[in-house]
This record gives sequence, structure tokens and C-alpha cells, in this order.
Amino acid sequence: MSGPKEPKELRRRLAWWARENGRVAVLGPDRGLDHGRLCWDALEPTGLLHPHCGHCRDHGGPRTDRELHERLEVRVPAARAADWMAVTLWQDLVFRSDAGPDPRAVADAGALVALLGPDADWRANGHAAHPAPGGAHRGWRSVTECTFDAALVGIGGGYAVVVVAVGED
Repeated sequence: MSGPKEPKELRRRLAWWARENGRVAVLGPDRGLDHGRLCWDALEPTGLLHPHCGHCRDHGGPRTDRELHERLEVRVPAARAADWMAVTLWQDLVFRSDAGPDPRAVADAGALVALLGPDADWRANGHAAHPAPGGAHRGWRSVTECTFDAALVGIGGGYAVVVVAVGED
């Protein structure tokens, strides 16, 4: 099964992941912004950046795009980005499955990574979705107000992609 190759089709596929799997998934032009600002702009309209109570500041999410950028501290090698993307598109962060990723996620991830190219710069907020090296504890730095989240942001080939999975237990 080969994935979609055109940006229009990839945007349609990302919209499907957002609708069916509760992902924030955005593909757009590289606007010269850093990973944190791109992620902030994708999350801002969703309400996932702000405390649910609306007034207290004792929550886990970042308060600025700069702080969000600092939380995207894991550099993902371009050669591994498709694996990370497939898991971020598919994996439930609360109720994990040992089954491999959905073949649609693998195809869409491969197409996104190919679109951004081998020199793309990929960043993640940790290992909430993708296994940590050596099977270590899954740790991450939250980019939303949700209990669990996993962000993957890539910039390359004139494009930027942001995918964020969230979960509540």
C-alpha cells in the first residue's frame, strides 16, 4: 500500500486522522517559524494550551511558544521520522496496544516524511508515543494541558507538519 504523494491529499489524510483519532494534524508551507511556534499555532485554536478552569496557572502545558519550543527537545533523525510519525498518528497514549501501527498510518507517515525530504528537521516532546531508546521509561515534556500528549513537528522541503496526539485517563 503506497501513501498519498500530493500535499492536498496528505492534508485530507491528516484531517481524517484528526477527526477519527483525535489528533491535531496540520500540514502547511514552511513559514520560516521555529518548531515551537508552528506547534503553538496548530494547538492554539484547539483550546489544548489553556487551563480548563480558565484562571489558575498550576497546569502542565507551556505558557508561550518559546516554552513550547524548549519542550520539543528530542531531535528525531530523518531516517526514523516515519516510524515516529506512524506511531504518533496511530498509538493511543492511554490504552497502549502491542499490535503494530495501522497500515494507513505507516503509509501516510512515509508520504509526509518523503514530502519534507531527507534533510528535514524533526522534533518531538519526548517518548510518550514512540519507545525510548533501550526500552527506558516513556518520558516527555507536556505541550498541552492534557494528561498525556505526544508531539512531532517537522520542517523541510518547503513544508511544515505538526502532529499532536493527546489522551486522558
